[in-house]
Amino acid sequence: MAIGDADGVRYEHALELFRAKGGGKQGDIDGLPKSRLAILPGTTHIGMLQRTNWLNPMITEFLDSDLSAAPPTF
Repeated sequence: MAIGDADGVRYEHALELFRAKGGGKQGDIDGLPKSRLAILPGTTHIGMLQRTNWLNPMITEFLDSDLSAAPPTF
């Protein structure tokens, strides 16, 4: 999930969704979760379209990652 820091989506809501998909745990202890959260600075939800130079590498790395290595979510 990606939101802007000046987004209409509340941070609390984004965190709820992130945690519901297994995020928000200690990665060094529990392993990296399958879910990810990015809050992009100085942008809005629509403004993220202007930040493809930030988004594209994050999305590509996520899609190329080995999600089978992530621990199961409970």
